[in-house]
Amino acid sequence: MPFFLGVDIGATWTRALLIDETGRVLNRVKIRTSVNPLEDVAQAVADWHFDAVGVGSIGPLDLRSGWVVNSPNSPSRRFPLVEPLKKLGRPVVAANDCVAAVWGEYVFRRSVDNLVYVTLSTGVGVGAIVNGVLLLGKDGNAHELGHAVIDFRSKRRCGCGGRGHFEAFVGGANMPSFYQEVTGEPPLEPAEIFKRYRQGHEKTREFMELWLDALAAGIATVIAAYDPELLLFGGSIALNNWDIIAEELPRRLREYLGVREPTIAQASFGDDEVAIGAAALAYRTPESLRKFGYPR
Repeated sequence: MPFFLGVDIGATWTRALLIDETGRVLNRVKIRTSVNPLEDVAQAVADWHFDAVGVGSIGPLDLRSGWVVNSPNSPSRRFPLVEPLKKLGRPVVAANDCVAAVWGEYVFRRSVDNLVYVTLSTGVGVGAIVNGVLLLGKDGNAHELGHAVIDFRSKRRCGCGGRGHFEAFVGGANMPSFYQEVTGEPPLEPAEIFKRYRQGHEKTREFMELWLDALAAGIATVIAAYDPELLLFGGSIALNNWDIIAEELPRRLREYLGVREPTIAQASFGDDEVAIGAAALAYRTPESLRKFGYPR
């Protein structure tokens, strides 16, 4: 039976999983993301047996060169995705983390041809399959709707430098400053914000009304772009606060949507979502990714 290595390069943590062709996890390692995370992975899995490697990474990417080129949330804005893994002597496939996640859902769990995955974590990311085709774009960044503008008058800066972006309002890295701006209170980390919201803290509830409306506006933009049958949420903010999102998002979405709404649900694999998706890219490489010269 063939085995596949799936690597998830996040802003804070890098995960590597060994899976078989059913998606079953056989081994795992988790390390803090460094300025060259794939070098660390190559060392950590040097004695594992596998047939191919898939990488899902924060972006933006240049898929043809195999590099992350301008990542606003990582320790290094530029780093290679393919070259450090060549020493392992196996074929390598690489894509954006949310692209990997949506492909893993498609391969191992969901039999729908119009599928979107959204991560709410340090940043906001999107991966989309439309009519059975994994969308990539000219450089591999057709999914960067975390940087869609949802308020063109806003002076709020995203980590990428742009103004009024979806991620600038709802991404975990930006929530503390947004909270301070709205409430006049000291900045709070997302976990504390959600805790206070559940406790009924008045100013926090005022902030969350804005945050949830911003979430709905951004998700409406995602739905308008891809027209999915099923929209899945992953990432730490979504996974840890699904009760709030599941209750509040659907009714707010209706204020913004001009198309029929999709079914909305949690993603399947928890913290392993991207790594399993990355392994799925290696196991069943989509044709749209082969056009970029993968596997390599």
